[in-house]
Amino acid sequence: MNDVFHEQLIVRRKTSSEKAKQVLIIIGGVLVGFITFFIPIINTLGPVLLVLAIWGAIYLSRNYNIEYEYAVTNHYLDIDKIVAQRKRSRIVSLDIRKIDYFISSKDSSMFNAQKNDKSIVQSFDCTSNSGEENVYAIVANVEGKKTRILFEPNEEIVQAINKFFQKKSYQIYR
Repeated sequence: MNDVFHEQLIVRRKTSSEKAKQVLIIIGGVLVGFITFFIPIINTLGPVLLVLAIWGAIYLSRNYNIEYEYAVTNHYLDIDKIVAQRKRSRIVSLDIRKIDYFISSKDSSMFNAQKNDKSIVQSFDCTSNSGEENVYAIVANVEGKKTRILFEPNEEIVQAINKFFQKKSYQIYR
């Protein structure tokens, strides 16, 4: 049997606002820890609270480390979000044969047209946040809602999707 399995991991680049939030969380944790030294009632617990505040701030700031995993298994596409390499959540799982459109950013007219489509109810950006040079858009019905999924598959994933994509050739945009 010719089973198909391909997976890819994409690391999302942080925006400048996300980097600033990370720094502010850590600075806030350090400040909260140092403030405990100046409160007489909990002064003796100051060192312990300082360590706990800094540890908590680092733990919270790591939530901005995001990765996406794309997996094509036979005719299913699964996209998972991995936060801080410890928490995984499924963003979408869909049957490739039921995708309405599979559009490459290289086809700029169709890619821009789907960006402006007002009938799309929900949208997921599962890209590395580094530009649109290799971004693909999938438009499909997910749980009764017209959904757009932006992602950056490698060539193996694109070929696997095209293998199971059953729309007419004029609906495949590469």
